[in-house]
Amino acid sequence: MILLRLALRNVARQRRRTILSLAVLAAGFMALALAGGFMSQTFEGLADGAIRGGLGHVQILHPKALEGDEGQSLEFSLPDGEGLAARLRRDPAVAEVLPRIQFMGLLSSGPRSVAFLGNAVDPAREPRFMASLDQVKDGAKAIGGKGSRWLSADPAVREVILGIGLAKGLGASVGSGLTLMSTTKDGALNAVDVEVVGLQDLGLKELNDRTLTVSLETAAVLLDAGPARSRLSVLLKCPENAGPEALRLQALAKEGVVAQPWFELAAFYRQVRLLYFAIFGFMGLVLALVVLLATANTLLMSVLERVREFGTLRALGLRPGQLVVLLQLEGAVLGLLGSALGLALTLLLRAGLNALHLQMPAPPGTSHGYELRIFFVPGVYLAAFLGLQAVIQISALFPGLKAARLRITEALRHI
Repeated sequence: MILLRLALRNVARQRRRTILSLAVLAAGFMALALAGGFMSQTFEGLADGAIRGGLGHVQILHPKALEGDEGQSLEFSLPDGEGLAARLRRDPAVAEVLPRIQFMGLLSSGPRSVAFLGNAVDPAREPRFMASLDQVKDGAKAIGGKGSRWLSADPAVREVILGIGLAKGLGASVGSGLTLMSTTKDGALNAVDVEVVGLQDLGLKELNDRTLTVSLETAAVLLDAGPARSRLSVLLKCPENAGPEALRLQALAKEGVVAQPWFELAAFYRQVRLLYFAIFGFMGLVLALVVLLATANTLLMSVLERVREFGTLRALGLRPGQLVVLLQLEGAVLGLLGSALGLALTLLLRAGLNALHLQMPAPPGTSHGYELRIFFVPGVYLAAFLGLQAVIQISALFPGLKAARLRITEALRHI
């Protein structure tokens, strides 16, 4: 207790050095906490985009569909995808199952024909769980023509929603009549006339230039699919259990299918996550080095100016090890005060940035930006505090050992 009181008095007495150390620690804490909040926002946005963009929490599909060597539409499909979806919907852990058909072909407006990547969905179920309606854009603003809407749930209606780049390439707009051409699951050529009822922005230029969406009934007629489906997107009641539930659902389904959690299929999410960890990990190391050097220099200068004080303490009976403990306590006090100051500044700056609703520029390859939001992540704040505390304790170790090696007689004569 005596050493703690001495440490508190020394921190209060050395005002300039204390203020400098607190500024360094607060800046380090603030940088780490804000970076962690930004990373959390990015990861959550990417995860939500992957899940609500069509992956769901778990994907049920044919094993060879993962190899990417499909020669024609529905070559590696689930033969009774609709029946399997109905069985999975009865599982208590499943919120919904969305069958999907993915196919390729040519889209013709008469004078022009463009290759497309097709995605067939359930018009009624899809908007309740996926970002379908968020992606549909106003046709009058995007390319001219009538306003966009979602696909009709009437199975007899043949409609299509085009990516905005695909529509522009064909010169099509809402209300245009087009022809879809593709091969059936047996390899025969087939065509269906459709009406454009909407335009969608999927966020990536490559997807906007090639993607279209139709109803499952339209795709089934075009591809002669019957009950076959390319894959099933499973939505779980407890999304955090996607990994274990994927294994259980695979066993529940049947042999000849695989169940993959969304994060194993979202390659872009994994790549961005690794990139951010590398970038901010390097930044954390640089900050730790700055804090280490700054606090070590401050404490070392403090030791050099307090040689006679340490000699007096030794003469009064303080042991060398207690001098080390004293400087460690001073470092601990600086760490606590610096982290507290950094926490207060972080919360103020976070609130200010979020209130400004700043728009970030579009990331490479995407078609639009997003609003900056710094998340409050207690785990990141705790990690920043522990990391900085560990760094300052290490930085206080060398000055403490130097003070412990001082001889009493030399220390008392020191000027």
